[in-house]
Amino acid sequence: MSFSPELLDEIRSRLDLVELVSAHVPLKKAGANWKGLCPFHAEKTPSFMVNPSRGIFHCFGCGVGGDAFGFLMRVERATFPEAVRRLAERVGVGLPADRPARDDGLRETLYRAMEWAAGRYQAWLWERPDAERARRYLAERGIGEALARTFRLGYAPEGWDTLLAAARAEGLEVATLELAGLVLPRQTGPGHYDRFRGRLLFPIGDPQGRVIAFGGRALAGEEPKYLNSPDTPLYQKGQTLYAFALARERMAATRRALLVEGYFDCLAAHQAGFGETVAVLGTALTASQLGLLRRYADEAVLFFDADRAGAEAARRAEELLEQSGAPLAWAVSRTGAFTAGGFRLRVATLPAGHDPDTFLRREGAEAFRERLGAARNLLGYALERILAEEETGTARGRTTAFARIALMLSKVQDAQEAAELAGEAARRLGVDPTQLWFEAQRLQAAPRRPATPPSPAEPAPVAFERDLVQLLLQRPEARQALGGSLAAEDVTHPGLRAILGALLAHAEVPPEGLVSRLEAEAERALLTGLLIEEREWPEPGQLIGELRHRLELRHRMRRVREMTQAIARAQAAGDPGLADLQLALQAEARQIREMAAGRSDPMIEGGVRP
Repeated sequence: MSFSPELLDEIRSRLDLVELVSAHVPLKKAGANWKGLCPFHAEKTPSFMVNPSRGIFHCFGCGVGGDAFGFLMRVERATFPEAVRRLAERVGVGLPADRPARDDGLRETLYRAMEWAAGRYQAWLWERPDAERARRYLAERGIGEALARTFRLGYAPEGWDTLLAAARAEGLEVATLELAGLVLPRQTGPGHYDRFRGRLLFPIGDPQGRVIAFGGRALAGEEPKYLNSPDTPLYQKGQTLYAFALARERMAATRRALLVEGYFDCLAAHQAGFGETVAVLGTALTASQLGLLRRYADEAVLFFDADRAGAEAARRAEELLEQSGAPLAWAVSRTGAFTAGGFRLRVATLPAGHDPDTFLRREGAEAFRERLGAARNLLGYALERILAEEETGTARGRTTAFARIALMLSKVQDAQEAAELAGEAARRLGVDPTQLWFEAQRLQAAPRRPATPPSPAEPAPVAFERDLVQLLLQRPEARQALGGSLAAEDVTHPGLRAILGALLAHAEVPPEGLVSRLEAEAERALLTGLLIEEREWPEPGQLIGELRHRLELRHRMRRVREMTQAIARAQAAGDPGLADLQLALQAEARQIREMAAGRSDPMIEGGVRP
């Protein structure tokens, strides 16, 4: 779907970008801009800027930039049409009636199918007689009907094609159901059958609350106990958190997230009043999931299954530290908290034999709150567990613990904290702290093979070209004075050439409006950086005169190159006009030398030879 630039401009003009971004990133006023920590990469010093008057953002750390549509697409993984519709609704701009809101292609078709299935499963849970065992199971687990309806729990009947038959009756295509992970092709013979049968279903939503997957709990001892949707165009489990849309408002209020492992753990926590709880969907905690939480909370408290809490804490701490290529960088803060770009991670443990669900049902919310208050930072806890797991009374056990701790410390960015932790671990191991510290430093310095080969970097712009385009973007009088004598070919850098071409082609549009008129993301990021960067320009009249002079030199240089090519063609063809061309070239070269006399001009690349 395409939207007119005029429509996008209208939405942008009505939108408060600072308000939109502040829901995800704390911002502080910084001159004409607002500044905060970038949500797209880890940083300790804010380099993420928002300019409300222009309606654009730019991070000078990672180079990402764009407008409100681009921000929403990145921060909530929305498609462009989704971002446009949501922001249009936010500011009260109507979209053309001939563009059905839900007919936007494959993803919208899948969203409709998943929403239909969620509604059908939910109705079956409360209406079908054969769903009584599912309703009874919920009651046994202490889940009331109100909470079950809030989480949109459902029931998949036993039959092989109950959902499939209902979908056909309503005109849904089997190919759509298969792509959404709702049905499977039969292994023998033609046809399909329902993926979920005889199970209690937990709808899994995206950050906006749209159903993108299901988790199914067996009710009669079937294996597997939990059956989940496969990865689909809508759902990747390592990038999703169960109940995130329901929890994010409470997260933003408390600035805290509670992470549990199971669906019932999550439901029990919400029922007990801990509405900031989400579940990790049975995967090892990923940087993508933590990046999602970081938008709304300042810390996350992890509740591990008590029977394997130590091993899990240590393993996950090592995994998180290992993710050097992830969008978050990990460090240990001065307070001893394991952090990701300022996001703290702590571990709360429960008595052996308990998970959050059983503990809350037996001990109650107050005891759960006490465990939460006693949570420890993840890295310190993991170090304790390494020491507890290895037989440090033996030489072999001490060697293994030494190696594991050194490897973990090698990935800690704060040198002072790493040294302090090394000292504590060395004391417990009975070794020289210097040895452990040096081993961690050696591992830190060892070359690591990159996960993916680096992409070739775009060449940096020539300083004059960058200054020229930036001046035109920031100063209307420069655009008015120089616009008629400029062409996109006057700059050689691809990104700057695209920006200059758009600026000249859309003279009636304010420079920030070019964001939606540039095709490449790199071009949009370059544009926002040039617009947001605060510069003090010399007196306009003098500066414009100097630029005219330099541009004239550039134009003459281009003519010299063209004449040189013409001379080469004339020589090859034996053209009798060759001598005249050579004289003209010499005259042009003389003129360039006179214009450039006494100047150090970066535009004359390599000089001119008549």
